[in-house]
Amino acid sequence: MEFEEYKIMYEAEDTHWWYRGLRGAIFTMLRLDRLKSRNPAILDAGCGTGGMLVSLRDAGFSNVEGFDFSEAALHFCRERGLENVRQGSITEIPFPSDAYDIAISCDVLNDAGIPDDNVAVQELYRVLKPGGRLFLNLPALRLLSSEHDRATSIIRRYTRDDISQKLEAAGFEVRRATYRNMLLFPLILAVRLRRREKPEDLEKPARSDIVVPPAPINAVLSLVVGLERLILTRLNLPIGSSVSVVAVKPKNADRKLIYQ
Repeated sequence: MEFEEYKIMYEAEDTHWWYRGLRGAIFTMLRLDRLKSRNPAILDAGCGTGGMLVSLRDAGFSNVEGFDFSEAALHFCRERGLENVRQGSITEIPFPSDAYDIAISCDVLNDAGIPDDNVAVQELYRVLKPGGRLFLNLPALRLLSSEHDRATSIIRRYTRDDISQKLEAAGFEVRRATYRNMLLFPLILAVRLRRREKPEDLEKPARSDIVVPPAPINAVLSLVVGLERLILTRLNLPIGSSVSVVAVKPKNADRKLIYQ
């Protein structure tokens, strides 16, 4: 991604309905509200401009670290006053093995800079403690490929089965695998089909979909993803523009787990 795309992300991340929905899904699916008193060690693997790190900090989690390969992303993390970040690749995570209770990685494995997403999954497995949990969010369904993918360096889109199989091959036990943004899927599909690129378009600069709508529209869309968060407390969703997975590194009798 170019510096300008990170700047757009940085400016949109606190208010845009999509980011609000993602953060809500992370807290809901990992049941983070139940873990505040235990102060789990949390890693944001591919932290981008730092929006998730700020959300965790504001929610009371103090044992949190992040990394990103992009110096542009880390520049905006520093703009947020974040000191708990460093530069590194998800295929060679710059942290020790068995170090984290929770790892979060959002829209990273799909990136053009990741030559082998299986290596990245193995690295996430390595840095988690036995019994630790992983939350992955990834772009779903090739049908949704568009100009946005080129602008944001997306070269892979996943189905629920695709990513579950990769995680299980690395040794994870998949606990939940669901699509997200189901309620808004018809709207997202219409936008993406309209922005699908032809060969002659590839010579032009690409623009992402990361634009904060006018406040009333953004508020309505935020309410919709908030409703979907309530659905996610009980159900997995059959379709959506993103796929989210919670997986666990199998238990080891010699280690105390934060999840029982």
